[in-house]
Formats: sequence, C-alpha cells, structure tokens
Amino acid sequence: MISVVIPTLDSALSVGAAIRSAPPGAEVVVVDGGSRDRTTDEAERAGARIESAPRGRAVQMNAGARAATGEMLVFLHADCRLPEEAAEQIRRVLARTGVAGGWFPQRIDGAGILFRLGARGSNRRARLLGLPYGDQAIFTRREVFLAAGGFPDDPIMEDAGLARRLRRLGRLEPAESAVVTGTDHWRRLGPLLTALLDYLTLAAWLAGVPPKWIAKVYFPLQQGARQRR
Repeated sequence: MISVVIPTLDSALSVGAAIRSAPPGAEVVVVDGGSRDRTTDEAERAGARIESAPRGRAVQMNAGARAATGEMLVFLHADCRLPEEAAEQIRRVLARTGVAGGWFPQRIDGAGILFRLGARGSNRRARLLGLPYGDQAIFTRREVFLAAGGFPDDPIMEDAGLARRLRRLGRLEPAESAVVTGTDHWRRLGPLLTALLDYLTLAAWLAGVPPKWIAKVYFPLQQGARQRR
C-alpha cells in the first residue's frame, strides 16, 4: 500500500486538492504543525487521517512516516498535486534494481515563461545533483526510509538532506509524469528573485553552512515578502 504524508501549517486553501490527488486506495496522513485556520477540517473532509506534531516539516514528515502503515511512502507538500498515474509510476521506479527512491518532475501551476523556466531549473537540479526538493514529491520504501534515518531534523533543506541520505543506499530516479506545484512560493519574491534565493540557499548548504544559519536569512526574507503582498 502507498501512504501519502502531507505536512501542513495554515494550508486550508490547498490541502483538500493535495489529498484528493492521492492514488485510489492510498492512505493519506496529514500531519499538522499547529494551524490556526481550517486546515484540519478541510483535511478530514477530504478523507485524510490527522496527526499532529511540533511545527517543522522535517519533524512533521518523520511523525507522519511513523504513523503511516503503507510499505511505500510519498511525501507531498500541501500545495502540490500528484498526477493520476502516480501509483503505477511509484511502483515502477521502486521496482528497479539499485533504486532507493524517486521523485516527480515539477510543473508550476501558473502561466508564463518564468514559471516554466523555474520548473525546468528545478528538474535539472534534481537530475544533475540527485537532490529533489519536497515540492517534487519524494517517495521511497518504508524500510529504506528507516534505514536512511528519515529526514534530518533541520529547519530548512530537510528534503535535500533526505535525498542525500537515500543516495547512500541507492539511486534516486524520476517518475515520468509531473507533480503540479502551487505558485505561492514563487510569487512572494517573484520568480527571478525566488530562483536566485533558492540557488544561493542550495550553494550555502552544499558548502556546509549549517541549516539553522541558512534559515535565519531565508525565512525572514520570505516572511517579509509575504507581509508586503
């Protein structure tokens, strides 16, 4: 069985669509980090099981993996939607010899060349560096996730951290169809500044800068942009 783990925080506007995109018969576990809107109500209405955990995607997704019962785990952000063929493609990728996990190419749910270029850059980074991000719906088998040690308990880049851990156990390969990602992340600073900040963040992380230091710069910039909108 496939379990889809969705971390949420004030995600009422998007979580229902994320849950409904899960493959038929899949278990959906929503792990809420203390939402103050109707996130959990919307998640329950869409058919998910609700868990709670301290705020932080790494903490929430690790808690969701522990609560899930499926032998295959998919980590889906609340503003993303899986393709219709997700179950078949997940099984196909994970059945390959030497594969520890996989991810979905990204398509940003917005019109315009900058969004297409942003998605293209994200997919190229995931392929060339073997570092998919959380909005590319990383998936793996439960036993491999546990052997890797799960997500590192970091405030940022926890998704790349999991990818790095998985790669010690095998290859990461992409599915064929794309996961659809919301535009909120890209609209706060605008596509160009968002891409620049994301690549600078990745460069700092690859250079060994502690994630807690990166977070002290990254999140204030994102929050300031959110407040100006």
